[in-house]
Amino acid sequence: MISKFLIKYLFKKDDELVIPLGRLLQKGSPFAVVKTEKLWELETFDRKVKSLFSLNWQPSEHLLDKISREVFYEEIFGLPSDYNSELFKINYWHNSREWNLSCLTDDDIKKADSLDVLAVALRNKHRNITSSYLHLHLFDKIPSICILLHPMVVKIPVTSIQYCVDIHNAFAYNEIRVSEIANTDDLISYIYELQNLQIKTALSLNELIYLIDYNEKNKGNALLIQAELSAISEAENIVNYLKATIEKIIVTLGLIYNLKNLETKKTHKSKLDALYKVIPEKVKQLFYFELIEELIKSESIEELNNFRTGLLHKKGISNLQPHSFVGQEAKDVPLKQTLSFLLEQHRRNSSVLISTYALLTDKLVEVKRPNVKFEELPFLE
Repeated sequence: MISKFLIKYLFKKDDELVIPLGRLLQKGSPFAVVKTEKLWELETFDRKVKSLFSLNWQPSEHLLDKISREVFYEEIFGLPSDYNSELFKINYWHNSREWNLSCLTDDDIKKADSLDVLAVALRNKHRNITSSYLHLHLFDKIPSICILLHPMVVKIPVTSIQYCVDIHNAFAYNEIRVSEIANTDDLISYIYELQNLQIKTALSLNELIYLIDYNEKNKGNALLIQAELSAISEAENIVNYLKATIEKIIVTLGLIYNLKNLETKKTHKSKLDALYKVIPEKVKQLFYFELIEELIKSESIEELNNFRTGLLHKKGISNLQPHSFVGQEAKDVPLKQTLSFLLEQHRRNSSVLISTYALLTDKLVEVKRPNVKFEELPFLE
């Protein structure tokens, strides 16, 4: 009570303080909202005394940086396994530069804004129900992919890889338009769809882990409960999102190298055959293209299809078929195995998406070099 009184009536401060990420606050900039009372409570005794005598208090820069960084890590950048400290540095650099988004169309702005709202919805959902199990942990699993995030900041800045790949959509769209690369409209449309799929997948995985927890606590001796039916439906939705992600990544890769209408090919193999014909040989030697090649092969799509239909196992047993749930005790229901499989596929898809954006960055830089010196980029120390 005393702290609140001092803050409001003596120091004339608001209840909350907005701290931008970076030196500039622009439309779309991330920011941390910090309780002013918390800042006051964490101040040193000496600073409190001096502030009371002078009737003036400004939170110390060190304290602002410490508390805001904690908020940014919790809400956006995640854990060390999510590359949190480096992504903080990358995005601080990006948000300290003035953006020119003048080439965006009205439709681009609507798309970018809608994805920003979805990203906030995802963070809000994790404030209520979350688990470290849902983090992608890409720096632990595929550290080489994370290194790509540093140079990508000049064209396709990645904001977060905590639960999915989140990018600065408006900036990326503008860079594509500025470059006047071929297939600009289609590229922006597919990136929009891919980002939408990433967030929807992460939201559904969050819902699935909630349903698993609910089922374990409430099934008891029941033959089947609604939570299990909902979990099956949610898992099937995730499979569809994961399949669509792979398919749209392939089309996006084609568009980067000016291959149109790849989506009209009837089979996955025919799409890949056509794609490989237009990929330059020097690109095929890049480690991140090799990762793409490994994870978009026909077997990946077949594995997802088979997981849902029951052909994944030689005996035709599927984790998403009714006989795996009806009359089974909660501990014997294969929902956790299902979650593990889907989360790993989401992780793989996310790493392929980063690699795809890295190839797009290479292409955009080739067409129009950024107005920044190489040594100025926020590279890993």
